[in-house]
Amino acid sequence: MPWSKYFKAKRQWLLSNGGVLRLIHMDDGDAFNKIHGEDLSHIFWDELRHEADPQVVLMARSSMRTTDPTVVPKFTATANPLSPGSWWIRDYVVTKAMPNRIFNCEFFGAQPAVCMKSTLMHNPYLSNPDQYEQELRSSCFGDESRIAAEVLGEWGQFTAGFFGSCLSIERSMLTADFQIPWYPHKSGSFTEKTKAHWCWVGGDWVKASPVCVVMMCQIQESMMVGDRHIARGSWVCVDEEYVCSIQTDGTKEWNIVDRSLTAPQFVERVKKLYMRNGFTDWVIPTRRVIMDSANTAQLGFGGHSDPVTLKTEFKIYGWQVTGSPKSNRAVGWQLMKSLLWQAGSEEPGLFISERCESLWATFPYCISDDRNPEDMEKSEPNHSADAERYVLFAANQGQHSYRQSQRSGSHPLMWGNEQKSR
Repeated sequence: MPWSKYFKAKRQWLLSNGGVLRLIHMDDGDAFNKIHGEDLSHIFWDELRHEADPQVVLMARSSMRTTDPTVVPKFTATANPLSPGSWWIRDYVVTKAMPNRIFNCEFFGAQPAVCMKSTLMHNPYLSNPDQYEQELRSSCFGDESRIAAEVLGEWGQFTAGFFGSCLSIERSMLTADFQIPWYPHKSGSFTEKTKAHWCWVGGDWVKASPVCVVMMCQIQESMMVGDRHIARGSWVCVDEEYVCSIQTDGTKEWNIVDRSLTAPQFVERVKKLYMRNGFTDWVIPTRRVIMDSANTAQLGFGGHSDPVTLKTEFKIYGWQVTGSPKSNRAVGWQLMKSLLWQAGSEEPGLFISERCESLWATFPYCISDDRNPEDMEKSEPNHSADAERYVLFAANQGQHSYRQSQRSGSHPLMWGNEQKSR
């Protein structure tokens, strides 16, 4: 615009019509303080995907107002898949919209919105689009699902992200009617305890985050479930209890905490998880109920023998848990990746029932930490993945397993302390 001026120190343009255009780097939640209290008629947000917490975006939108009745406030943003903010952009915007059609976005206060797909193919100003596409493809290291997400702009690529091609619906998904196998006692009898003998429970409840409990079992004899071959020593995520905030249309907000949840309510939901899988009591041994170590952290003074922790709170209502062993997160993730990759082969693998809705829903959002590619970005909705990792790592240590007779060629994840008893 003619006669407009740019003030470098303030990083803003003073337009000739009296308007002000500010350039702001929104690096975290505190960045909102830069615009708090101002009247913003328009917001243009580049790379919205870098905002892991949508609250920052909503706070910025709360400042969109004007005293000029001829001006209609507008919010315009760009975003790509596979980033810290991909989970909420996909859940709240992309999956709610028809491309290029106006819809009322509930996330933005039921305001009219339009979602438009755009890739490098739609950019008429690129002088070498073919070369640029090849550069993008090569940066994906041959991962077809990542290419579909980053080059073709597909938001529904399930195997893209942290677990990459290790995760496969064809290899790992089991139908919702999968039942925990019964194994006989040494006397030949089948009881509730023998069924629970190879079951584990992993849980994650940390700070102001959603709560997840996953029930898992070890497969002691090779079996076929439909067309899936489950090798001896494999793991199956059978069922779950996931507590998070829910939108008005019933959609679960996978990374938003349900602040109304209390310990007795949570224990009651876990009890229902046990019951619908054939357990009428807290029959799974305490040493195989693995919760995040934060649940054993002391919250206050309750006496030397019984300090105030989430663990003791759960105990009051009948559910006893064990804190997860201290471990390197990257090692646990590599263990999960190996088992996911081996699913369906002759080696022990990791299978997930359709009932574990949160696992299938949140795995696509899990991405690598930029500073540590071997670890997962912690701001993502990884609560279910964490619960699963606690169990696998605890079992791999062998400190929580039963001693069994020696069997040749046994897998350490299957027979626990057998390796140490030799």
